[in-house]
Amino acid sequence: MIWYPIEKRLKTRVLKWLASHPLGRRRGPPGAVDTDRISRILVIRQHDQFGDFLLTTPAIRALRARFPAAHLTLVVRAYLHPVARNNPDVDEVLLFHESGFRWRPRDIRSFVNLMRDPVDLAVVFNTVSHSLSSDLIAWLSGAPVVMGPATPTFDHLDHNPFYTINVPVRPEPRHQIQRNLDVVRYVGADTDDLSYRYAMTAEEHAAGRAVIDGLAGDPGKPGGPVVAVHFGTGDARKRYPVEQLARICDEMAARRSARILVIPAPGEEELLRALREAASAPLHGAPPLSLREVAGVIHAADLLVCNDTGVLHLAAAVETPTLSFHATSDPAYWKPPGRRHRAFYAASQRIADIPPDRVWHEITAMLDDSGSGETGEIIRV
Repeated sequence: MIWYPIEKRLKTRVLKWLASHPLGRRRGPPGAVDTDRISRILVIRQHDQFGDFLLTTPAIRALRARFPAAHLTLVVRAYLHPVARNNPDVDEVLLFHESGFRWRPRDIRSFVNLMRDPVDLAVVFNTVSHSLSSDLIAWLSGAPVVMGPATPTFDHLDHNPFYTINVPVRPEPRHQIQRNLDVVRYVGADTDDLSYRYAMTAEEHAAGRAVIDGLAGDPGKPGGPVVAVHFGTGDARKRYPVEQLARICDEMAARRSARILVIPAPGEEELLRALREAASAPLHGAPPLSLREVAGVIHAADLLVCNDTGVLHLAAAVETPTLSFHATSDPAYWKPPGRRHRAFYAASQRIADIPPDRVWHEITAMLDDSGSGETGEIIRV
């Protein structure tokens, strides 16, 4: 513990020195960018969670539309690769590993090639939390223009010394998609299409459909709607209580003959067991699935009911309607956009305050596709 304040003080002094000195060669004047000379773009979103990455994809789409002939390289960490690969707006995806033991020769070659053939513009999406490693990747790329949000940034500094453009951040709360778009609007990239980018293969479609088709129903009767349920959070403050969720599952099964498929995250087997014990309705448990396999299954479902997690955004990316529970963050700034994605928000920050009967009413409206209904996108309780 004694080394932490020393390390922090040393880091602060180094960063303050960097802030007062130009960084690297071939850098453009602060704030300057010649958009006509941009032919290679480096996009960095290699930290935060995969839901945060999906919230960035409209901004990446906007960059592609603004610079259609540019070669666009995306840097992500390995755990983000499943949702980043096959993105039609990206030409190349590079993996950045925090641990030196995970680097493979081809990963090293990719970054060496990146340094040999410098990019014209590096964009760092430090919009949720600040990442020094992202800043370093952008700087080492040799890009004459390095662009990122003015905040969040380093402690005790009023600007990020690794950026040639510290894009101003509007002070009022904004949806995270708009915060990402604000970064690229500086170079004229914008879009009204706020949907996520995620490309599924035909095999993934078929595999997801096969899981749904395998759910048991009443012999001789067509199956009811398929509702996927996901716990998906290690934070108890963000997890809707199992007992209340069980009541909702019972209502769906009794009133709509719904087939309920629970998709637990790794380590949530005990929660699945508790839900099954609390519910009277039969609940189907999904087999162990990779992230992309989960996407295929959710795509084949009629609705996803979940907490405020990355899988919420994954469902939106594969165009499945969602109903989510929020307590620690306002869904006005975090939920997927559009009326197909509705959210309950406990303003008390006690997620148990969301009443099961109101949840059931909203699920009924969504399964009936009853339009905007009485509540709209966000139901505040």
